[in-house]
Amino acid sequence: MSVAASYFGPMELTYPINLIGFEDGADHGDVLTRYGEYLGIWTFIKDEDNETGVFSFFADGENEPMFSEGVAVLSSGMRTGMAMSELCRSIRDWHEA
Repeated sequence: MSVAASYFGPMELTYPINLIGFEDGADHGDVLTRYGEYLGIWTFIKDEDNETGVFSFFADGENEPMFSEGVAVLSSGMRTGMAMSELCRSIRDWHEA
């Protein structure tokens, strides 16, 4: 049974790499492939004072981020989406290698 099925019940995983909880406004969650394979966790740390943030991916069992992507302007949904997309691309490339 996949992680998605065991933890979340029926869940549609649309993308090759899915940051679980992001769409619900979470600042961290699991990273799953579209097939439900657990790869690790993601975090999003905001620096409200400077209106910036950083997405990070921690591979399963690791204490240091494997990949990170900065968001230069928090109020820009496009920049946040681009950073998240770059993080997912890095995770996908690593996973497929």
